[in-house]
Amino acid sequence: MSQTPEKKNRFQVSREVQEEFVNGVAETMLKMAEKAGEAQKPLTAAPMGMPYLPTTGREYGGANMVRLMLTSMDEGYQDNRWITFKQLDQFQKDNPDLKMGVKKGEHGVKLLRPEEIFFTVNEDGKWKFHTQEEAREIEAQRKQGAELPPTQHKTLFYPFTVFNAEQIYGFPAKEQPAQAMKETERNDFVERFIASSGVVVDHHNGPASYSHAENIVKMPFPDNFARSDDYYAAKLREFYTATGHNSRENRQKDLQTLKSQAFEEMRAEMFSMLAGAKLNLPMPENSASAQIANWSQKFSGGDVHEVFRAVADAAKMVTAMNQFEAGETPKVWWFPKDEYWQVLQENQVDRYVAKGVASSPMSTDARNAPAPRSERPALVDSVTAFQETDDPVAKARLVLQNPDFLEMALKQDPNAVRDLASLCDTLSQTLHMELDEKSRTESAAHRAPEQQTAPAPRMRA
Repeated sequence: MSQTPEKKNRFQVSREVQEEFVNGVAETMLKMAEKAGEAQKPLTAAPMGMPYLPTTGREYGGANMVRLMLTSMDEGYQDNRWITFKQLDQFQKDNPDLKMGVKKGEHGVKLLRPEEIFFTVNEDGKWKFHTQEEAREIEAQRKQGAELPPTQHKTLFYPFTVFNAEQIYGFPAKEQPAQAMKETERNDFVERFIASSGVVVDHHNGPASYSHAENIVKMPFPDNFARSDDYYAAKLREFYTATGHNSRENRQKDLQTLKSQAFEEMRAEMFSMLAGAKLNLPMPENSASAQIANWSQKFSGGDVHEVFRAVADAAKMVTAMNQFEAGETPKVWWFPKDEYWQVLQENQVDRYVAKGVASSPMSTDARNAPAPRSERPALVDSVTAFQETDDPVAKARLVLQNPDFLEMALKQDPNAVRDLASLCDTLSQTLHMELDEKSRTESAAHRAPEQQTAPAPRMRA
């Protein structure tokens, strides 16, 4: 005689729904990254606007927004309208002249509907559920001295399915398609948004990075980028990392473990995807399918709540960007009020000018202008950048760029830099031989043999 399977309670259902949702997001990220790798080009998507419900005009928010945007990017949807089957049925009844329906073989996307529950735990350990009004009344009585168990609350999630407008035949076309920003408009928008946020951006000779100790985003000089797309994709990613500072979202208070670092990287990659979809920007070069696959394997499932929070955190900054674009003050608590934006933008321009960078880097005019001369990095900057990176290639480059740093390294531990010195010596000889050959070839074409100059002495590191 077969046993009847035990009915799952609402908490088990909610947990499984969240796990399925997060795994779906991770799988979509992985699939998109693999596609970009196979095509050997940056991951990007044409801007289609924020996903919204066409019957009400309400935008989907939080983690639901992330999943719908990722799905649109993966499937190539150019329509940002999403609707449930029940809402579509009602829309059909309200418009009997239209003949609409979900196309055969199409599958919807599962989203999450949150529900707050309130309960108390009795002496026997059993839970008693209450409405929100009852929970407030219990807490009011407790403040007056009543001996009642404290109320607790949890957020549970239930699934619902939506379909994109392109999956529905007969669905009316959008009245006003979203207009993409021109390149110069987009660049100016990103500059104003970052400057108005109070995040400081400076330029240096190293890679794109964020210094938590200095609370500064450090960008390579614009002439190191082939396109403005790449420059602004990298800048936005480092900007998002800066939002985790303890003066803002305070996400970086515990980044000593691989797990916490992975979640912070996931947030940044997720934000890069969403910002790319909005502004037609590529994913930064450091994004890779292997990286996302590692997150999917190690940090989903049992850590589903953390992954879900990472997705929601990334969506929060995209929402802030949309609010800024609409002329509103973003509703994140640390974002400065609009009365300070002008001063913050002027301060950012002053920092650019001090480094010889155009006030709007990588604009068309800036790319046609002579490239700014990069100065040798100061010793303190090289040491700071050296300590903040784990990339051995970047470390070697920083050592070589600063003679004082190289001399310090040789004095502190000659054995540790012996291989580096040997490599530099070999490289120096190879370059010298190539330069000698080039010099002889050019001299033979333009000078008499007796006028050729002797080669310069070789240099050793």
